[in-house]
Amino acid sequence: MCDSAASLSSTKTGALIICERKTKLGEQIATGTILNCIPSTAIFGNIFFPNTPLHDGAVIIRDGIILAAGCFLPRPQKDELINKQLGSRHRAAIGMSENSDAIVVVVSEETGNISVAENGELTRGYSKDSLKRLLDNRLLPEKDANSIRENSFAGRVISKWKK
Repeated sequence: MCDSAASLSSTKTGALIICERKTKLGEQIATGTILNCIPSTAIFGNIFFPNTPLHDGAVIIRDGIILAAGCFLPRPQKDELINKQLGSRHRAAIGMSENSDAIVVVVSEETGNISVAENGELTRGYSKDSLKRLLDNRLLPEKDANSIRENSFAGRVISKWKK
């Protein structure tokens, strides 16, 4: 996913990618189109290509698979307090992260900047490498300091994103 985010960023193609964790997102999944496909830069490029049917919604990843695309997300609880310069994708990301334990990656179509929403907070200015570090830290369980559990959800997601 990090390569995909960097590629989308370089072309200023807006994107909203949700990494589901313990909180299941069935309500949001039901608003989108079920895909059940392996993540790849080509798939993300097709989903978020401007003016296509799934472009404006969110992608939800569960167990290393793109489960659905074109999903609608909840509005943030305190929408009026969010910086007015942030668009609808960023607001949706914050809203989703307030309502679940998901990690939400946003690529701005205006600036190409990569941001991450978690626990109702948005952090901005990620590169491919800093995004990878954050996702590794948040999604990969610690078995020991130097190993990745390939059989875990996060291990499967990361290994599929690397392909």
